[in-house]
Amino acid sequence: MRSQEFLHSVRDQALALVPESLRQPQARVVYGMLQLHYGEPRIHYEVWLVRKTGRIEIGLHFEDEREVNHAWASQLAERVFEVQEALGPEADLEEWSPSWTRLHVTVSLEALDEHLCANVADRLAALMRLTGAQVAAITPRLRERTIHGPGQRGRNWKRRPRRASA
Repeated sequence: MRSQEFLHSVRDQALALVPESLRQPQARVVYGMLQLHYGEPRIHYEVWLVRKTGRIEIGLHFEDEREVNHAWASQLAERVFEVQEALGPEADLEEWSPSWTRLHVTVSLEALDEHLCANVADRLAALMRLTGAQVAAITPRLRERTIHGPGQRGRNWKRRPRRASA
C-alpha cells in the first residue's frame, strides 16, 4: 500500500471507531503525514511515517504559545493513568520545543498493509476517544497582527515603504 493510501485508510478506520461527535474533523494528508483537527490547526492529531527512524508516530500535538501548550500538558499529566491505559505504558508527553508539546506513541514502521493500518487506526482512535471532547471544544483563535513603533520588537509584519510620487 502506498503512503497516501495508507494514511487515508488510517483516517477512515479511526473515525469509524470514535463517537459520532468526533467524526467530522478537518483532515489533510501531506507526504507521509496525516493531520486532523477540529477548527484549530495548532492543536491536532498526527500520524507521521518517519522512515528515517523506522517508526510511525501517533500523537496529539500542541503547537501554540508555550503557556497554552503547558496548560494542555498539565491537564494530560493529571490523567496519566487513563492515558497509559488507553495508549500503553510507552505513551510519552513531552515538550519538544518552546512552541511544540506532544503526547505520542510510536509503533514500528513495517510494510504498509491492512494489519498495520488497523493497529495505527486503533491507537489513533484510542487517543481521540480519550482527548477528543476537549480538543473539539477548542475554538480557533485569530492571531493579532500588530504594528509597533519604529525600532520596537514584536513586529509581526513589515510595512512596505511608500513610493515617491513622480
